[in-house]
Amino acid sequence: MILAVASIVSSGLFAQEKMETKMDKKMDHKMDMKMHHKMDMKKDCVMMKDSKMMMMKDGKTMDMDKDVTMSNGTMVMADGSVKMKDGHSMMMKNGDCMDMHGKMMHQKMGMKKDCVMMKDSKMMIMKDGKTMDMDNDVTMSNGTMVMADGSVKMKDGHSMMMKNGDCMDMHGKMMKHKMKKGKMKSKM
Repeated sequence: MILAVASIVSSGLFAQEKMETKMDKKMDHKMDMKMHHKMDMKKDCVMMKDSKMMMMKDGKTMDMDKDVTMSNGTMVMADGSVKMKDGHSMMMKNGDCMDMHGKMMHQKMGMKKDCVMMKDSKMMIMKDGKTMDMDNDVTMSNGTMVMADGSVKMKDGHSMMMKNGDCMDMHGKMMKHKMKKGKMKSKM
């Protein structure tokens, strides 16, 4: 009799354990699928890498050979130029990445790179990811002054003239660019 009771109890425990294991596996699978879906959504983006536009889709990176319209209406062109739904435009830089919803992510922990630059013999300023004409002189954090005509006066008194493709960050650090086959190539 004791043997029969022990056998019944152990069968019941085994069945309950088997049922719990099945439910745990089902819950784990559901959570894995949710996480996988979220990760896939985060992976899909367009990015500037080595002065070339790339697209990441389903974890695979490929050349971006045609313009892409994001879900928020932002258009990203194959040359890296971006036109926001509100009409503002900008140029993506190496390390910039935009998700498929039009959210911009920049290389240094999401910080947008503000700078002044000479483009088509005209001074432009990029602020918060938006590029606009530079109508006024700008003083950088290190004391360097950049005039609307492209002339630059450093804090030490030296002066220079910005050329097409030249870019200076808001700390006064000059970043040279070279034009290569119609595209800008960073030289750091």
